[in-house]
Amino acid sequence: MIFTVTLNPAIDKILFLKEFVKSKTNRLDRALETLGGKGTHVSINLKLLGVQSTALGITFGENGKRITKLMQGWGIDVRFLHYDLEGLESRTNYEIVEEIGHKCSMVTEKGPILPMFITDDLLEQLDQLVHPGDIVVLTGDASNVEDTSIYAKLTKAAKDHEAKVFLDASGQYLAEGIKSRPYLIKPNLEELGHITGRELSSETDIISALIALNDYGIEIIAMTWSGKGAVIKYGEAIYRIDPIKVNVINEAGCGDAFLAAIIAGIVKGSTIEETLKSAGAVGGAAAESEITAGFDVPRADELNKDIVVTRLARISAKREEQ
Repeated sequence: MIFTVTLNPAIDKILFLKEFVKSKTNRLDRALETLGGKGTHVSINLKLLGVQSTALGITFGENGKRITKLMQGWGIDVRFLHYDLEGLESRTNYEIVEEIGHKCSMVTEKGPILPMFITDDLLEQLDQLVHPGDIVVLTGDASNVEDTSIYAKLTKAAKDHEAKVFLDASGQYLAEGIKSRPYLIKPNLEELGHITGRELSSETDIISALIALNDYGIEIIAMTWSGKGAVIKYGEAIYRIDPIKVNVINEAGCGDAFLAAIIAGIVKGSTIEETLKSAGAVGGAAAESEITAGFDVPRADELNKDIVVTRLARISAKREEQ
């Protein structure tokens, strides 16, 4: 079983306009509403890839109930912990998508701060649901949890049941989370630099940083590199996914689609090369989608033919460069 965990799910309101001009009245061309929160996106993308998952998370109030209904509309097993507490509502995010320059800007609410009894409830739920061989995906914003070790605690809880943990977090939440040795992390360039304390500007810098994390015992480190593709450490090998040209409409959610494809490839027993090709194609298809959740499956299949995955090196051959 695959479980996705979203600590801070949201309703995403996507606002389309020609160009956003500061200090002026900006008139929208149109607006869309979809699900927000990385874990919800991973569940949706897994569904499109033919892989079932169970969505865990925490919701509040009427917004929280709408989030659950939207998830169920995708045919996903939803087991969010829901709370009706006075003054607390699950958040709403706003994304401004500009036609001129193809720019995307996010304005996000912080979301209700989670009291300890709620995070304890989530830890207990994991303890009851997770079994050996399961996959637990911990991903997304955790700024509504003051305890920066929350992902480390959730990782330990899952690993205590011999589950594999896939962690996609940022800042101190990622720095603390890797201490519990997840199976996979998916930092971007800035996040990899943060957890290794390095300035990264070249492929050589990136490979050196990936090797520097060896002591954490993380099997897969998939570093996404914006328009430059991705560099991945898989066991003792380093791979690069070359960037491809796509008609970018909305980049938000691309990383979640990329992660979902890696998970799907592992579950299906695909080779690492096949898995990474799929991840690059699905991420590209997601960039061409207007919404933050999901992608066009036929388009991903088409893009897959253009993805180039190159094995760069074995770590053992690079150890002296640390």
